[in-house]
Amino acid sequence: MGKIFVTLILIFTGVILSAFTIPFSQTELKTDVNHLSEFVRISPDDSLAIPLQTDVWLWHDKECLFIHWEVEVNESFEKGRLANTDEWIECDKLRIQIITDVNNYYTYFFYSNPFGNIYDGIRGSDMSLDTAWNSNYKYENNISDNIWISTMQIPIKDLRFYGKPPYEWKIILTRYFEKTEDYYSIPFGKIEMGKDYFRKAFDIVIKEELSQTKNYRITPYLIKKYDLLEETDFFDLDNVGLDFSYNPTSATKVKISINPDFSNIPLDSEVDNTNVRYAPYFSENRYFFIEDLDVFGVSSNLFYSRHIMQPQYAVKLTGNSENYSYGFLSAMDKKVIEEDETLNSDDIYNMLAFKPKWEDIFIQMTLLNRMNKDYHNEMLMIKPSWEFKKNHSVWSEVNYSIKEMPGSDYESGYAMYCGYNGKKKDFNINLTCSQMSKDFNADMGRIYLTDFSAINIDVFQETEPNGKFVKKFGSGFWLNRSIINGNKELDGQNAGLNFWANSPYKISFSINTNIGQENYEDSIYDWDFFFASIGNWSLSWLSARISYSSGNSIVYSLSKTYRNDNVWFSLWGDIGSNVSYSTSVQKQRYFDFPDDCGMDNEYWIGNTDITINFSNLLSLSNGFRFNNYESNNLTSYIGVFSNLRFEFKDNCNLYVGYKSAQDEIGEEYITDYKQAYMKVSYTF
Repeated sequence: MGKIFVTLILIFTGVILSAFTIPFSQTELKTDVNHLSEFVRISPDDSLAIPLQTDVWLWHDKECLFIHWEVEVNESFEKGRLANTDEWIECDKLRIQIITDVNNYYTYFFYSNPFGNIYDGIRGSDMSLDTAWNSNYKYENNISDNIWISTMQIPIKDLRFYGKPPYEWKIILTRYFEKTEDYYSIPFGKIEMGKDYFRKAFDIVIKEELSQTKNYRITPYLIKKYDLLEETDFFDLDNVGLDFSYNPTSATKVKISINPDFSNIPLDSEVDNTNVRYAPYFSENRYFFIEDLDVFGVSSNLFYSRHIMQPQYAVKLTGNSENYSYGFLSAMDKKVIEEDETLNSDDIYNMLAFKPKWEDIFIQMTLLNRMNKDYHNEMLMIKPSWEFKKNHSVWSEVNYSIKEMPGSDYESGYAMYCGYNGKKKDFNINLTCSQMSKDFNADMGRIYLTDFSAINIDVFQETEPNGKFVKKFGSGFWLNRSIINGNKELDGQNAGLNFWANSPYKISFSINTNIGQENYEDSIYDWDFFFASIGNWSLSWLSARISYSSGNSIVYSLSKTYRNDNVWFSLWGDIGSNVSYSTSVQKQRYFDFPDDCGMDNEYWIGNTDITINFSNLLSLSNGFRFNNYESNNLTSYIGVFSNLRFEFKDNCNLYVGYKSAQDEIGEEYITDYKQAYMKVSYTF
């Protein structure tokens, strides 16, 4: 009995000692105790030892976490170029990911690039990367002929964490070689591992009490615009705005935003929206709506933040603990009236969320509301999920809505879902069943179709043979079918296959085929689609891709299926360390259109962007947009922009820009707008 007791003590002691302790130090600290160097290759996933010496030391001073890299480089070292904050560069890279809450499955990531541009963000539980989240991290480089020394400094106050010391976190260290596109990591871990990617990260312990400094950020801005057509300048209260964030504790955050502005954002790229059934989706990049932890747990189907065009005010509180997370959001949109017509209402949007969580189970509960005078729409979502086996989960979701507005009957409806998500080695399987009533309303989101029942199956795999000609390949299969609840008639169905492969020579190939049927205005239309693409990026100054698609598509304005094809060609690259460019052209053709249908059956779309980086803090971005789709008297469109950005202090920016748009009517170009602007934002 005594021997057993001693053995248990030794085992327990070994577990405690096996955790890697991040020591406290107010100066650079390089010892064997805080040193890591056992990098192994994860892509290709053969676990080979890293070929060049790579040493990392970690320490903290209670305010910041320090990561000191000393890595050997050789003639294959790719430095890349100068770049703006959060601009991806093709170059050798060093990266640390920090996991402060493994139960919510997300990481903070921070990069070190040879030319020193800042690149940070959040990796979500679905492995997507969100660079709209920003921190105050910084790093210093010293590069010689055969060694790259980089020291990262990450403020603790930018990380969301809870509890008391010892803090048990996880990290993932990665080194990337651009020449061979190889990734090496501590520990071994691939994003294809699913949740195990987070669970099997490297355990670290911080024993000291970390600083509880209340982190705040205040960013006021001022805009001055000048109409070059009318030769007038204008200024009102809408040209003044404010973003504010505050962390009362290390686990909670409050955000307030007033009049967010997008003057420094370039013109959207031209895309083919001439034959779409529903409005296109636009991703969110406004500071207020970006968060490291998703406490609300709703998709854009239920809450689409782009509905809030220009908040007069917006307030948000999010928090997290070991056993639950919570959040509250409220925003009031701006009313826009033009020629006595209301183009946008001053609706109020509210969300309240609470998610209790256990080791393998969580229950997301979110209440959503959109309201105005004499109008309101509420929706309650309850979504439990259970991971009954590693990387195998079952889940369900019940949504209940009510809506009341003048001139309409009181409506209540529901939407119910259940599903399974599983992973077995290289294969992933997703199965979803759903049913939605006719009177279900989610005016906060993007639901355009109701009164249906559906089933969806999605199977895909990814493999890395690391062969002479194929480095990595994957394939997938999907099938979905939906019927109308009332009459049980077909609403839509489709099935598809895809295959893609990458070679060691930086050549990629993909092929996709899809067939289906769609119910549109009480008629069933057969459609099919084929897509193939090949690209090469072996030269940093000249990369290229060409794609071709063809098939039979529903033309919604004509209520008929027509054969069509599309050719798309793009070039991109870096010229030296200061200039980057990208250009693409696309030709769309439809066959057998009626002569008098009023639609163009053949047209071009083009986009060109050129950026000059004088430094990582000073850049000039220029762009050109074009399409020659003919509609009525309109025969083409041209858009031009130029934006100068200067970061004169950390997170403090000066923008000076120009935008113009012209339409060709007949044989004459008419200028729609021509505007210059200046914007100053200062962060405290």
